[in-house]
Amino acid sequence: MNTSLQTTFLVLITLLLLSCESDKDRLAKAEKECATKTKIDGFHISFFGYFPKDADSINILIKRGNQTIRKYSDKIPDVIYDSLRHQRNYFVKDEINLTDTVFVNIKNKPAKKIYGFKYFVRPHYTMMSKDWGCDFYELTADGKTSEGAVVDFTAENWKILEKKDFRNYYGL
Repeated sequence: MNTSLQTTFLVLITLLLLSCESDKDRLAKAEKECATKTKIDGFHISFFGYFPKDADSINILIKRGNQTIRKYSDKIPDVIYDSLRHQRNYFVKDEINLTDTVFVNIKNKPAKKIYGFKYFVRPHYTMMSKDWGCDFYELTADGKTSEGAVVDFTAENWKILEKKDFRNYYGL
């Protein structure tokens, strides 16, 4: 019985090792996946230093070449995610081709031109392993490349609040 148990164990280990994908194979699989991507599902916009009275809604125009695909306005959530930076967030939830151009503007501000959407093969780490994935990671907003695929609007003369100024700023 001891010999059959050892044989079974060796067979299981051999099968386990043979069934594992190599790092090179996983990387090639992710690269192939990225090469087939043609669209994104949307992107994040962060607003720094804008109160709801300064930026309550957002106007979005999606163009494919000279053709307007979608044009709409939406409310920017009032929720402040980071009080020191007075940060509010919005997610443009639309199917956008990688070659599309998106124009986004808020009250009395010039529109930001967003284009150059790109996917990258990036490592994904867990506690026990490393894998590769295809992530939407880069876009260009007004000529500036943004890693992490986030566009931001920052109020003029805005700076991060010092903790000592927090109560005065928010009137607490």
